[in-house]
Amino acid sequence: MTTAKAGTLLCLDCGEYSDYYVIGFFVVLKDFDPLAEVSEYLELNPDQKKDYNFDNSKFLAVMIAKGLLLEITYSTLFMGAYRCSEITFTP
Repeated sequence: MTTAKAGTLLCLDCGEYSDYYVIGFFVVLKDFDPLAEVSEYLELNPDQKKDYNFDNSKFLAVMIAKGLLLEITYSTLFMGAYRCSEITFTP
């Protein structure tokens, strides 16, 4: 499936290993094809096609400006790595 469906929750994340992080959670406001949106964005911003040049905050701003996404406030309940004493809640 290549369509983000209106009314669903979308987690934007990036990186890998120690550089992995969650950008945020968003409600999809209109059906759209995420890969088509990235392609269109890169056509308008060809400098960002190079490795390490993609600015996900600028891309996200475009998606919000187009009325495709709405950022939501969220909390984190980290369930620990190996012990229950590591469980933390971050509002």
